Amino acid sequence: MTTKHDGLEWFAGDDWQINATLVDENEVPYDLGSATVLWALLNSSGQRVLDEDDVQITVTDAPAGKCSIRITALKTSPLTGGNYTDYIRIIISGIVSTLSTGTIQVFADPWIAEEPAATAMVVKPPFRFKRIAAA
Repeated sequence: MTTKHDGLEWFAGDDWQINATLVDENEVPYDLGSATVLWALLNSSGQRVLDEDDVQITVTDAPAGKCSIRITALKTSPLTGGNYTDYIRIIISGIVSTLSTGTIQVFADPWIAEEPAATAMVVKPPFRFKRIAAA
């Protein structure tokens, strides 16, 4: 059963950490001891912009279904401001289950300087002195 987490608000350029407890439809925690935990972030067009290759996923308490997903500032900084959706999926004994999803509102990284526009330089030919003959 997929649950929807409360909306989150983060800044691009910050480190993010998601602490999750993964439970079944009866609120019983999954034992993550032999699980593969996957995470993905999709933009408003449904394109995946970050996934488990971009983050560090740590099972913090396997019997209690607890894990931590850490996304570094290096990975969040390029994100543009807007609404994104994240997903957590587990694979246990070949069974694939998407357990959680929710909205993440991202604010653009305020410390990224815009690239200065290319400035056209006008190069003038060198000035030449002309010697005027004395009269």
